[in-house]
Amino acid sequence: MNPGSDDTSAEGAAFADLLVESGLVSNGQLARALLEHTVSGVAIDAVLVAEGVVEPVALRSVLAHAWNLPALNLARTHVDYELVDQWPDEVYLSENWFPVRDQANGTVLVATSRIPDASRVEHIAAVIASPVEFAAVASADISAAVARAVKRRTRGRGLFLS
Repeated sequence: MNPGSDDTSAEGAAFADLLVESGLVSNGQLARALLEHTVSGVAIDAVLVAEGVVEPVALRSVLAHAWNLPALNLARTHVDYELVDQWPDEVYLSENWFPVRDQANGTVLVATSRIPDASRVEHIAAVIASPVEFAAVASADISAAVARAVKRRTRGRGLFLS
């Protein structure tokens, strides 16, 4: 299993229910996003953001409230790219999490767009080899953060993306 994936697991169903029950999307909008997810593999919430159905800030707010986490705007927070570069970008994209930075209390702040239940916490802490704390973000936020990390790495090698 891929922790945090948008598969047909109980976690995926609970995430879909949260989107509808919060009033962010209608059942019809969710059904269209699920179909697109099935075809493309793109995360359900990323589909909804890309289609303009949901704003990332609204999604972050709903997730943060539901999971009792702070909401985080990855575009406006300090990211430790040396930390980010320790693991493959594909992990962040497929598992819907992104390491942000080491914190003074010895934990790593991790942005997540899926509920940080016990198995997810254990999995990510094992990958990072450190205790973790979470903040809620949208999948689109993670994709954009990964794109910024790739751009930064590419520029660091003297190559430029257009």
